[in-house]
Amino acid sequence: MSFLQGLITGVARSADESVKKYLASDNQLKSKLAEKRIARGETEEARFREDNQKYLRELKGLAKKAGGTDNVQYILDKFGYDEGTSIINSLYTKAQAGGKPVSQIFKLSQRVGASPTVQQLANFYTPPIKMGSGESMKGVGGGISKMFGGENWIQKAVMKETDATVGKLTTASLQNIPEALTATDDIEDYEIGYNLNPKQEYTRLMGVADNFLKNGDTDKASRIKITADANYLTFVNSQRSEYSDSEIKALGKKIEKDFVSVHGIAGSYDAYANFKTTKDSLNLYEHALEKTAELNKFAQEARKIHNINPVDINLALTNAITKNLVPVIETATDAFSKPFIKLSDQTLFTQGTSSQSNIGSKNKQITSSLTVDLKSQVPSTIANIVASSGSAQQLAILNAKKKFAADSVALAELNKELRNKGL
Repeated sequence: MSFLQGLITGVARSADESVKKYLASDNQLKSKLAEKRIARGETEEARFREDNQKYLRELKGLAKKAGGTDNVQYILDKFGYDEGTSIINSLYTKAQAGGKPVSQIFKLSQRVGASPTVQQLANFYTPPIKMGSGESMKGVGGGISKMFGGENWIQKAVMKETDATVGKLTTASLQNIPEALTATDDIEDYEIGYNLNPKQEYTRLMGVADNFLKNGDTDKASRIKITADANYLTFVNSQRSEYSDSEIKALGKKIEKDFVSVHGIAGSYDAYANFKTTKDSLNLYEHALEKTAELNKFAQEARKIHNINPVDINLALTNAITKNLVPVIETATDAFSKPFIKLSDQTLFTQGTSSQSNIGSKNKQITSSLTVDLKSQVPSTIANIVASSGSAQQLAILNAKKKFAADSVALAELNKELRNKGL
């Protein structure tokens, strides 16, 4: 072998050994990076499972306090997890001390399909497993490796080897969940901080109402005042065996306001707590007044005849309107039990129009009014309106205006007399 051949052979052997050395070093680097990524995946999985169990325990408790997973999801979605949790716990504590159940402070739209499970909520709020994109591995490795495998061959190789293990973890921690329901009667900030002391709560609500009034929101201010008046009068007169005139009038206003809010009847309240509805919602509002009169009568009987506490009556009526079920009185079965109010399975508010019999009678009134002297009927009509009260009075006014609409002179006379009576 010539000197030149020997030199070439020696250089080739040396180069081959160097290539093998570089490749072995890069393979070792690739293995270490893969091991590190898998170890991180195991650590993240353990962290996720621990966090998930914590959220699962918390959300089970919150669902019980708030009256279901839909209510929890709505509050947490609206206020965020930490603040929403604090709000639910605070409202539940007040409910336990005699305040309103959490579910009665707002009303949600009807769920179509299944509600979220506690596990789905826990998965949603648990921080997901994060493994990184592998960007930090770009460009690592020697030049020989890059020459044979490409610029980012180690990064690609590590990701390929580990995706079978850690890739499943990242997708397993992300689950679909039913969307949060929208509120038909939203929870207001001022409702969250309510006071259990009736006098202090009345003062607080009247201050809140004044603030809304100053900001030009007369409708909101009137709705708050209606609730404040009804609740405060119930407290002041709680030892009486029956409702006073002012108390039953305030209760009727509150029941009417609840029907308007829960069933989305279009219109607004003026500064004197009179509701002005739209033409399209007139039938709905009339139906609300009819149901208000029924519940007002029910409340009076529950208190006077069955001696049920007026605070319990208020809560039961609110629950009935919210769930749209007719309330009934369960009488005492023995000397040791007391009557109480429960909900039947009969629908309370038949959304759409008033009863057919009422519509028929109103149509007859309107038809017959064309053939008589309506103006001469104004005094007797006003007397009947004045003799009634609350929602029955409001309904009487609406019916009278319908009846007198056929005669503009008679209608003007009716409106003048109503104004003179402060109606």
